Order: sequence, then C-alpha cells, then structure tokens
Amino acid sequence: MDKRFIKPAVFLIILSMFYSCVSFEKGYKHMETKSSSVNSEGLLIKAKQLEVNASSASDIQNIIDAYKEVEKAEPENYYALWKIGNYSLLICAAHCEKKKDKKRYYREAIRYCEKAMFTNAEYKKEILSGAKIIEAAKKLGIDEVDAMGYWYTARFYYFKECLSPIGRAFNTKIVFQNNDMIALIDAIDPNWAGGGNYFSRALYYIAVPERFGGDKQKALDEFNKAVEVGPDYYVNRWGRAKYLYSITGNDEGFVSDLQWVIQQDPAKGKNPHAWNVYFQKDAAKMLEK
Repeated sequence: MDKRFIKPAVFLIILSMFYSCVSFEKGYKHMETKSSSVNSEGLLIKAKQLEVNASSASDIQNIIDAYKEVEKAEPENYYALWKIGNYSLLICAAHCEKKKDKKRYYREAIRYCEKAMFTNAEYKKEILSGAKIIEAAKKLGIDEVDAMGYWYTARFYYFKECLSPIGRAFNTKIVFQNNDMIALIDAIDPNWAGGGNYFSRALYYIAVPERFGGDKQKALDEFNKAVEVGPDYYVNRWGRAKYLYSITGNDEGFVSDLQWVIQQDPAKGKNPHAWNVYFQKDAAKMLEK
C-alpha cells in the first residue's frame, strides 16, 4: 500500500472502532426518588388486567403506560419496572421497523431491567461503589431473576438487530457479558421462564464464532432442553425454528415447529398473551417465505 494512504486508513479503522463500540446508559441514573399519594395497588391491578388479552402495538403501549403509572406512584416497585422492560422489548421486537426506534426501545428495556435490579439493597450498594453490573448481580436472588433475565435478553436483541456486522464484531463483549448473567441465573433457577436460559445459551452458541466456542450442535441441544422444560412456552419452538433451523437447513424441523406454534391458543401458553400473539404472527410470516 502507498504510504500516503496508510495513516488515513489507520485513522478510519480507529474511528470505525470508536463509533462501533456500544455503551448503555446506567439504568439507576433514571430512578425516581419521590413516591406519590396515589395507591399503587389499584394501578398494578389495572396494568395486569390489560395484559390478559393484549395483542396489538397500541395494547402493548397501554400496558407500558399503565406500569409507568405504577412507577410514578411507587418508583421502586420491582414488578412494574421489570414489566416495563419486558414489554418495551416486545413492542420493539414485534412492531418496530426502523433501526432508530429499535435502539430506543431496546435501550429502554435494558434501562428498566437495571432499575428493577437496583431495587435490591445489596445490588444497589455494589453499583454505587463502582461495581460492574455482572459483579453486582452476584448479590441478586430469585426475587430479581426476571429483571436479570430480560436484561440480557434485551441486550441480545440489541446486538442482533441494531448493530451492523462490524458493530457486532467490535461488541462481542455484549454476548460474553450476557453469558455471565446466564450463568448467575443458572445458579438461582436453571429453568427460569420455561427454559429461558437454555434458549439464550443456544443463541450464544449460534452468535459466537466457532473459534470462540460457537457450536450449532450445542445450540440444538440447548433448544431441545428449553422445549423439554417449557413445553407450553411457545417461544422455545419459535426460536428453534427462527434462529437455528433457518440457518442449518432443517426444513422439516423448521416447518414442524412453526406450524405447532400457529396451531396453539395464545390464551393458554405460558408466555404472556401479547408475546404469544407475536410468536404466532411471526411464525406465519416465516412460513410464507
């Protein structure tokens, strides 16, 4: 290469690395400190009722808004905080097309799950003393497992849907940190969310290059475990078809899993109703293709 072009090329590479590295704003910095005089219990009941038959984007947004009303009344209501994170994740995965919208909602999902974890006094103490999230999360237990699980789930979605190939190359730390959180949940509840950890470990084996431990057969084993421990969680068969069979060429398994998802009653699955509707609609789209 002509020496005249070496320095500009190096500069562009460094600049690309800088702009490709992702950082997430710390969730606890957005914690409210003042409770209102409004009874949060009534607001919580209302939010839960909205979940029962929710299916559309507006339904999901209404759920998020309802839980944010709970947050206003009781800023450290753990349940409301992780629910906001969970439904922010759903509305983005199911209804956002533009990358800027996906980034906004996935970041909000991550932020709210962090806020939920921050309601644990020991975790809070660790974070405020400068500990990283994974280190501080060692103080968490079964009461915070949903916040932990949807925290890493939202990050997986962000990694896959919001980053370019070069962005993913410079942000593999997201995948490895997620795997650390999965390990912490394994010690608390290995069958969390009907196989959520097995599901996510499968994604890990798919996302990571083979030289760093990626393995499609191990991914299949993990998906199969998820289906075994959570047979009524539609997400498991949907995910096995979408993320594994679609790239390994198992057409029979792909069609079988998606047809099974479509044939189920969204009101009877273990995942929330709006999530089940999403899995079914997405399964139908994949079969059409």
